Amino acid sequence: MTERLDEHKMKYAVDTDKEAENICRWAAARAGVIVVAPVVGTMTLMANEVYMITRLAKLRGIKLSESAVLGLLGSLGGAFVGQTLATLIPFAPVQIPVGMSVTYAVGKVANAWLEAGCPEDLSAFKTTYE
Repeated sequence: MTERLDEHKMKYAVDTDKEAENICRWAAARAGVIVVAPVVGTMTLMANEVYMITRLAKLRGIKLSESAVLGLLGSLGGAFVGQTLATLIPFAPVQIPVGMSVTYAVGKVANAWLEAGCPEDLSAFKTTYE
C-alpha cells in the first residue's frame, strides 16, 4: 500500500519552480489585458498582483496575511508608479508591455521572497526587482 501511495505522489508531484513560473506568466498575461481598461485598470492590476502573490504563497504552503502581501507590494513602490502611468497613457503598444513586465517582475520577486522564507529585510529583493 505504501508503494502505491508513493507512486501516486510521484505521478502528481508539482514542480514548484515550473508552477511558480506559470503563475507569474499567467498573471502577466492578465495584466496585458487589464492595463488597457480605462478606469478600472489600476485597481484591477493591483488585485491581479495580490492574487498572484497569494497563489505563489499557497504553492509553497505559506499562509500570508494581507498586511504581508501589501508590505511586499509597498516595498516595490515603483511597480505601482509604472502601472499607474501605463494605465493613464491611452496607447496600447506602450500600456501592454509595461503592465505585463511590471507584473512579471513583481511575481519573480515575490517568488524569491517566499522561497527565502519571507524575510523582513526586503532590500535584496528591491535590487532583484530593479
